[in-house]
Amino acid sequence: MQNELHKWLNDIGEIDSARLISECTIDLLSVETLFELHGDRMFDLVDFKIGVPGKYYLKLSSNFQKEIEVIETQLKEIATAQSMIVDNISWNPKIRDDNELQISKIVRQDIFDEITISEIPWSGRLEELDFLSRIFDLSTMPSNDSRFKDAYQDIHKHCVMNIDLENDWVFTDRRFDLLHCDEDTLLKFLSQTIHPVSRREDKEITLLIEIYNRNLSISGIEFYEKSKIAGKPVFSHRVISSNENSTLNKEITKRRFALVVGCGQYEFVEHLKNPLNDAIAIKQNLESLGFEVMHLENPNLKDLKIGIDNFGNALAKYDVGLFYFAGHGVQVGGLNYLIPVDANLKNERTVEYDCVQVDRILSHMEHYSTVVNILILDACRNNPFERNWGRSISSQRGFAVMSAPTGSLIAYATSPGKTASDGEGKNGLYTEKLIAEIKTVNLAVPQMFQKVRNAVKEKSNGDQVPWESTSLTADFYFNQL
Repeated sequence: MQNELHKWLNDIGEIDSARLISECTIDLLSVETLFELHGDRMFDLVDFKIGVPGKYYLKLSSNFQKEIEVIETQLKEIATAQSMIVDNISWNPKIRDDNELQISKIVRQDIFDEITISEIPWSGRLEELDFLSRIFDLSTMPSNDSRFKDAYQDIHKHCVMNIDLENDWVFTDRRFDLLHCDEDTLLKFLSQTIHPVSRREDKEITLLIEIYNRNLSISGIEFYEKSKIAGKPVFSHRVISSNENSTLNKEITKRRFALVVGCGQYEFVEHLKNPLNDAIAIKQNLESLGFEVMHLENPNLKDLKIGIDNFGNALAKYDVGLFYFAGHGVQVGGLNYLIPVDANLKNERTVEYDCVQVDRILSHMEHYSTVVNILILDACRNNPFERNWGRSISSQRGFAVMSAPTGSLIAYATSPGKTASDGEGKNGLYTEKLIAEIKTVNLAVPQMFQKVRNAVKEKSNGDQVPWESTSLTADFYFNQL
């Protein structure tokens, strides 16, 4: 049927319609035999489904109305000549065989499963109907409920009025065919899930991007921040360069995951100027070295705990875990705490409740079988609340020494009980020297931190000496060739 239609459209001079239908598929969905009222001639009552590539499908209603009208009219004419009466013609995203897809069905299913398991609503703050209307022309798509003429009315009934569909219904709905559709349609859908109009919770956006990029890396695709709207990031997708992609494939048996946190804009004490720059610099360097990175900027207590727990839960899928924190930290009673930006520590007793104990990260790292765990704490600055606490024997400057769990390394910006410099330039002194060494080729981690220690010690005239506690059981190189 498609060949006949394509040839006929060319013969009658409808070149644009012929070009469109040449890239589509036409499937016969149902057949019911009828008799003509006057005579014995039999006709088949049929439905046609036209599969449209994503590059056209998203623009059907705005750019191709003339071509649609021509195609449907001529398809009915050809069908009539072949003793068929067309009851319905539906336009849908084109289904392709899995071996034709850049993003395989397995990858797509993994993404959808993770969204479902994480219990993040795919439509965000939008009604599901409004979300889908931003991508698809629902008025041209068929209804799954015979009471309604199109998908818009159908979805309105079951998602707005009755709310009787499963939360993940869209992933298996054949009208959208997200498991088989063109990459353009799939990526448009994923982009919409993290668009600021759809979603405003930073932690949900961070988790979704982590899910997408981890699964899409094998297809050579990643999401990145392209622009901003009203101060909110807008994400798009891009093809990972061949060098980056080959690195990811080469390191597939040693997958790397990091949580990078920067706290600088404290609400109740003076702001720190460098932690946000430090965190961004570390994030960028780790990403260039094959790490998948979660990034938290100025988290409050709740967001910091959630971020750490999400990071910890994700470690099960990785071989290398890294946590980096830049900001204020405090030692109380021999225990180390990270201070979120909303903390107002009027006395030591509030630290336990208003800060996050470093052991929270270590417990996650110990729980999973990651081969290498690295904890980097550029947080040994002066305690900004200390002067309000009066004399104390339980709180001391800097961080206390912690025993590194098996397979781990804990790196401090300075030695136990000492404080670190926030730096005079764009970055803190410790992070400045760390990013200068982290890409050094074929430099094992212990030797790298040794070089950082010597550089910091020299720059500070011996006032700041970084420290590590390690029980690594495997060699690890940030940049091994």
